[in-house]
Amino acid sequence: MKNENKISERIVLVEEELEKLKQNSPYIQEYEAALQKLADTMSLLVSSDDNLISRFKDNLSAFEKYHPQIYKFFKDYIPEKYIVDATDGFVNAINVETGQPFYPYPSLLSTQLQFDNFTQSPNIKEFNFNVLDENEAEFIHVDYLDSILALLPKKNDGETKKTRSTTDQLSSLIIFGVGTGYHLEMFARSYNIACLYIIEPDLDLLFLSLFSINWQFVLNTFDKKGCQIHISLGPQEDTFFDDLMTKSAMNGRYQMANVAGYIHYQSDDIDKLLNEFNRRYLEMGQGWGFFDDAVMAIGHTLGNIKNKVPLLKKCAVNNIEYADLPVFIVGNGPSLDESIDTIKALQNKAIIISCGSALSALYKYGIKPDFHCEQERTFPVAEKIALSCPNEFLDNIVLLAPTTVHPAVFSMFKRSIMAAKAHEPSSSLLLRDKVGAKLFEAYHFINPTVANTALVMGYNLGFKSFYLFGIDLGHKQDGHHHSKKSMYYNEDEKDLDLYPVDTDKFIEVDGNFGGKFICDSFFNQSNTALSRQILAFDDLHCFNLSDGAVIKGSAAMKVNQLKVTLDEALHIDKVAVINKVSQDSGYVDDILFDRLVTDLDYQYFDDVCQRLITLNSEPVNNFNEAKALLLNNTVVMEALTQHAHSLLIGTILHMQVVLTQLLYSSLNTDTAVENFNKGMVFYCQFIGKAATYYKENAEQAHYIEDNKWIAKLKNSK
Repeated sequence: MKNENKISERIVLVEEELEKLKQNSPYIQEYEAALQKLADTMSLLVSSDDNLISRFKDNLSAFEKYHPQIYKFFKDYIPEKYIVDATDGFVNAINVETGQPFYPYPSLLSTQLQFDNFTQSPNIKEFNFNVLDENEAEFIHVDYLDSILALLPKKNDGETKKTRSTTDQLSSLIIFGVGTGYHLEMFARSYNIACLYIIEPDLDLLFLSLFSINWQFVLNTFDKKGCQIHISLGPQEDTFFDDLMTKSAMNGRYQMANVAGYIHYQSDDIDKLLNEFNRRYLEMGQGWGFFDDAVMAIGHTLGNIKNKVPLLKKCAVNNIEYADLPVFIVGNGPSLDESIDTIKALQNKAIIISCGSALSALYKYGIKPDFHCEQERTFPVAEKIALSCPNEFLDNIVLLAPTTVHPAVFSMFKRSIMAAKAHEPSSSLLLRDKVGAKLFEAYHFINPTVANTALVMGYNLGFKSFYLFGIDLGHKQDGHHHSKKSMYYNEDEKDLDLYPVDTDKFIEVDGNFGGKFICDSFFNQSNTALSRQILAFDDLHCFNLSDGAVIKGSAAMKVNQLKVTLDEALHIDKVAVINKVSQDSGYVDDILFDRLVTDLDYQYFDDVCQRLITLNSEPVNNFNEAKALLLNNTVVMEALTQHAHSLLIGTILHMQVVLTQLLYSSLNTDTAVENFNKGMVFYCQFIGKAATYYKENAEQAHYIEDNKWIAKLKNSK
């Protein structure tokens, strides 16, 4: 204990000397010399090998209490790349191959300087939700969410940056790299953090920290402050972001709406993790849906079931007689124009599935698909299809779509098959039915784009060999964004400005045939879902002929290769195949509608809404109470039935995000609490309105009249 006290006293002196150095050493040469001079006097920081061993044992005991798996792994760990060294009075690591120290300067001093820089200018990422100019669909979530958004400080008022340099509160912090770990002690002393993610890809460097810092202090301090800690160790490039998504969902995804990043050291492994995080960060704030969408999904599903639209049976995936048939999934990406001659030449040797607006391009090119996919749930989809081609062109085309798609869309096709979509209240309603649980499945990876729907439903119909055309999921710099024969362009191939392009949100991705492409997070999320679907099933074979983004799991294939592959293939009797697929895969239950309507459970949902209103009606008095209230809402939500949870969770998450940003973007904690309480008033008003809205709309389809996008498309004709 006496040695520990001496060490603590010396650390305080070091920090004081460091502050003087920063003020008096304007040139790097002077700074380096001063650092070395100070380090030469600090041998008391590590006085003996016994001190190192004692710290190591104490730290193992701390991990045994807080993280037993880490304790078990490191209690007999033997490092391979580094050895622990303390010859200069500071713990360091020496590379066994090069003999070079991991820290070129004394580790404590370097870390203190780095930490101080963070406190002055933390690197923070945020979700950005924007106030809508108008509410065409008359969604109730828009009105209340916009009211909370209006409470946020304006971006040009200078408050946000100033706040970040003075606050001791962080919603989420991701630390990339542990090393000696002194920064962990500094964060424990100086910050209140709701969620802390510690990432260390090099196990030797976590081992190093067991000899340097006081993990007992770190873990115990964060625990007392109510911080939720997640520690991820070892190589994790392929799993890092998905693991982060899972852990953040456990804590409440809203906490990632304001996340700070701290990069302790640079390495190839950490650079890869950072690139992956920056590339996919916005996914954490996407795909949640909204309350109105969820109610719409129920109304549309019930309407489609009442109209006897067949539901995809989960056993259809085993229809092996279709497994070897080639299936062309045709999207509306720019490269479709380059491959259209190949599709036309081989159209009788493959089943063709068109995706969304690709229908308009295929019609102009004179190619009739066998199946067509839609995915969006709003009524304008029906109007879009009507503007894509004449009604008679749809004859003999089978529609494939989630149950959530508007009944008006299904009514345009003489034959259809619909599939339950995961994480929808309509699907939870369907699957808690006795017959529904036996016959159907809610499919993952079926969104966000129509390409995802096509691959998932195509595979679960029994097809197993897919060839992707125009599934670009990105475009070349300054290139066109869709096929020039589709509805996005006029007869002269001039862009009609129907597709919004936000260049600020573009990310760069690798191309299927090399080069680089740019895309937004929406298409990148679609790409990820396609990859997961492909990699999840060994019998799913996917070949990508699109000149767009690379899709993991698919094999790049040039059109010439495909021509060789299908050169000897026979023409397919498409009528027979489509008839058999429709007969084997779809199921209609004459009384399923009546059973589901009686299970809508309006009273339970009323009770849930009242419970949430009661929980949130009293104003909070301080910052910690506000954080606790948000977490309590998450706890309540997780205890609900899957049906009620999926109804509310989308809008509640969006509101929690903005409420979190109110807390962390205000000039001081008093203002933060005041704005938070104002936001909670709108939150409670939404919950109260939701109970009534559910009763009034759960059994009917939703219509949007005079949609401006459709009006613009009509005027361009």
